[in-house]
Amino acid sequence: MVAGHLREKNGYWHMVITYRDEMGNRKERSFTTHLKAKGNRRRAEEMLFEKRRQITADLDMRRNAKGIYVDAYLMHWLERMQPTVSPTTFKAYSLIVRKSICPYFQKMNLPICDLAPKHIAAYYDSLLKRGLSTTTVRRHHANLHKAVGCAVIDGLLPENPANRVVPPKVAPYTASYYSKVECQQLLAAIQGTDLELPVTLALLLGLRRSEVLGLKWEAIDFDCHTVHISHTVNEITGGIVARDVTKRKSSHRTLPLSPAVEQLLMSRQRESGYICLNAHNELLKPSRLTSKFKALLQENNLREIRYHDLRHTCAALLIAARMPLIDVSRWLGHSSIAITADLYGHLEFISKEHCASILEDTIFTKGNDTNAI
Repeated sequence: MVAGHLREKNGYWHMVITYRDEMGNRKERSFTTHLKAKGNRRRAEEMLFEKRRQITADLDMRRNAKGIYVDAYLMHWLERMQPTVSPTTFKAYSLIVRKSICPYFQKMNLPICDLAPKHIAAYYDSLLKRGLSTTTVRRHHANLHKAVGCAVIDGLLPENPANRVVPPKVAPYTASYYSKVECQQLLAAIQGTDLELPVTLALLLGLRRSEVLGLKWEAIDFDCHTVHISHTVNEITGGIVARDVTKRKSSHRTLPLSPAVEQLLMSRQRESGYICLNAHNELLKPSRLTSKFKALLQENNLREIRYHDLRHTCAALLIAARMPLIDVSRWLGHSSIAITADLYGHLEFISKEHCASILEDTIFTKGNDTNAI
């Protein structure tokens, strides 16, 4: 039972609460109402009643939560999340929770109500000691933060302890990309192979792997010379996931076809189905595309880059041609120009050239400037 009374101290009302915690130990806590004693007794009594109710609810929550362990709750959370996210997102959650977070906390036999920032920080340290990258650790943090946040909503924790743990910082990422000459060498190497279409589409249209493999002939409009990006193909354990949903709303876009891309498509044109197929006329799997691209680079003594770096190369070439970042952002289907600037801002030199020209003109222009600073 939670008892309480008011105490006047220094002209203000204070609430004194006594109770037994979940271990049976007697506790006494004092809380100020910030109310002056004169004329505020009724309001102070109302605050005392509410404080007693809060502490009672907190104690009940902690007593009930003693039998719910962190690993068990995370598995429960995973089941609840499955219907609310995409299959690929759920697979990513599942791998992290089942293969890493749960086994770690299962050994601790830690009730969810006792989960503290020190436990979460120790888990992150263990990941770093295993050699995982800071980027991967931050993915674990995102999953754990969401799961524990649900535990707060369920009344098993008064606050999210992950809020008070700072995950390791990620080193700045610099995208790799091919030069103009390397692009020409690559296009020569893929000519006539089953990689010609997927590589050309990624390089000249800046498409993601899921967008390239998700392209169907119905998305090509040869009359209007356009391609519509609206379908994706991803791979998870257990098979292929094809969806009429792109990565984000801005990724749903229509792009013009250059003569070279259009000619290539027309030479491979079929009535329906997916565009990028393997030698057996089957949909090319994402993992297979990645491995075949890597092997092709090695066979032709080309500098090794990731398949996704073809998209970066497309962006770099556009920027080198002095296309404004806002236009590059729209072409790539980024949700905001901020993303484009973060990835490629170091390549954008138009405004820098303008600044250099202004400074030179200002400094070396003859004559006196009475308004100079």
